[in-house]
Order: sequence, then C-alpha cells, then structure tokens
Amino acid sequence: MSSLCQKIRFLNILFFVFANSMVWASQSTDSASEVVKEFHIKLIPDFVGQKLLIFKEEGVVGKSLSIVADKDGKQSVISKASFALPDIRNEYSPASYDGFAVAVLSGQEKIVSVSGGQGEDLLYKYASSRAGDIINLTTREDGNTESVFNVQFQYDASVKKIVVSKVLLVSSNSECDRSILSVYALPSNDLMSIPFEEFDGAKAFEYLKKLRSDFLAKKIGSEKLFSVSVTSNFEKALAAFKIGDKAKLKELMGNMLVDGGSSDSCAPDSYVVEKYYYPGMVGWSNDVGFLFAEAGYYQEAIELLKVVVSENPDRTVAYLNLADAYWGLGLKELSAENYKKYSLLMQQSGKFAKIPKRVGERIK
Repeated sequence: MSSLCQKIRFLNILFFVFANSMVWASQSTDSASEVVKEFHIKLIPDFVGQKLLIFKEEGVVGKSLSIVADKDGKQSVISKASFALPDIRNEYSPASYDGFAVAVLSGQEKIVSVSGGQGEDLLYKYASSRAGDIINLTTREDGNTESVFNVQFQYDASVKKIVVSKVLLVSSNSECDRSILSVYALPSNDLMSIPFEEFDGAKAFEYLKKLRSDFLAKKIGSEKLFSVSVTSNFEKALAAFKIGDKAKLKELMGNMLVDGGSSDSCAPDSYVVEKYYYPGMVGWSNDVGFLFAEAGYYQEAIELLKVVVSENPDRTVAYLNLADAYWGLGLKELSAENYKKYSLLMQQSGKFAKIPKRVGERIK
C-alpha cells in the first residue's frame, strides 16, 4: 500500500473517531465496571478484534453497552451507549423488571435476521436490509411474549456512525409453541437513525409501547415480511402438488402448522391468519389455503380462506377452494353456499364453461 493510501486510511479513522465524539479509553482503567457478557462482532470498518460488551457499572441503575477493539496491543472503547439497558419496573408486577435482551445477528443483503420473544433467530425477506453484523435489542416485558420489538443497529457508512437501521415488531403465538408468527417492519418512527451513543433505552421502551398501540390501531404504516424458510417450504409443497406427490405434499404442508401438530393440539384459528394472510399478496395466501386443503388440513385451509374471501370478495377461485375445504370436513351446507358464490362469479365473468363438474354435483 502506498504511503498516500496509508495516510488517507489513517485520516478516515481519525474522522470516524472525531465524528462520533469517541474517546479512546483502556477497558482495564475502569475498575468499577463489570463485564456481564461479551459478543464477538464485526461492525465498524478498519477496526480489528471488535467486541460488544454488556457492562454493569457500580452505583448505576441498569447496564451499558460498549464496543471495544484492539489498539496498541490492548482493547479500548470505541463507542459506548451508557443508557441502553435500563432496569424498568413492570407496571403490573413491581417486583419484576422490563428492558431489552441483547444479541448480535448477521445481516444479509435483502435478508433480515429477527429475534423472537424466546430468543430464536429467523430470517425474513426485506428489500431495505443490508449486509453486516447487527446489534439487536429485543424488548422484554413481564407477561408479554406475544408482541416484542427488535431495535437493530448497524454501521452506516454515509454518516460514519452506528445507528438504528430497523425497528421490527415480532408477533408470536401464545397458545401453541410460542414460535414467531409474523414480523412487521416499521419504517417511519422516531427511533430510526438514532446514533448508538445517544440511544436512551428507557425513553425508547416507552416510545415502543406507544408505537405498538398505534400499530394495533392501524395509525401507522408497516410492511409484513416473508419468512425465508416458509417461502422455501411453500415452493417445495407447490412443486410436490404439481407432480402429484401427495405424501410429500402432506409432509411439507405439515411443516407449516405451528408446532407441527394437529388441529386438536393447536387450534388453527389461533395462528393461521396471522402467519399466512398477506393483504398485499392475496394470491399467495389463497394458494397456501388451497395446498392446506389438498394436503388434508381442511380446518387450516378454512381459517385462511375465510379471510381471503372476506377481505377480497371478488377473488373468485378462493370461493372454490373454500368450498372444497368445507366439503373435505363434511360441512356440505357451507360448501354448497361457497360453490354457488363461485358459480355466480364465474358466470358474471363469462367463464361458465370452465366451472368444474364437481361444483354442480355438490350443489345438488
């Protein structure tokens, strides 16, 4: 490397330090601090041996986060969020504390890692996501594992800072295996782009509670993300259906049941719609319902397809799929009702000749 390049690289490092008001300080000089946990991380360019440390400082309520890296043969602090991890008394159970759980996740281009209430990490498609390690703070609330937030920090090269890059709302099932059902990206909110050093966990926690209320009241926009594993499984199931492999189809659609169980052990109405209904991708949701029915999971198909036709009354083929699912359960009156609706829509669109023979037979 030329001496000019070395000078430029050195100046870039100095600028980064100056822009973030970072003070190099030896980790060993803070004798009143205790490292509670550490994570290896690769977050900031040009620094080696980076670690994320959770600190407990004497006389301070809560914990802080520090990013350290190698310098002159020892590790020194390059960024610190002093108020990131507060101890927040739970309003319903004063003896317990709320706050944030910390994890380091791996981000990919157009793929985001998500942490659920039980700490499981799953991948979701998200066009706005970029590659690089992530500091992930997951909200912890006593008595609430159904709806948690992921506040994610990444290095932003445009401002040469570690900032909040994503705020995600993660919904989990409360009645079955407590697995993640859905993930929503909330692009417009006050936490976006806040620098790591300025993050105040107590204020953020209260703001997120309000954000959840606004989300449930549909006052804010959001994007429901697709699970990478669910999408892959669905594509395999569709391929199995097309070649007539019913055993494989049943196995793959069984993978899409929460807890992998039956309707008796985990009621479909507790999770199917939240997990598989996408208002912006109604055709996909309809196809999932169709494959559930073809695999013999009629109740799951019914729960999903009822919402498809309710929210999209002109979705003609969904009535046929719903009618077939009702027929599979022996609910012939409900089946006939939906066959009739399907037939009427087909006639109105001039496609009467394409109505399957079974429709007329089952209506009778």
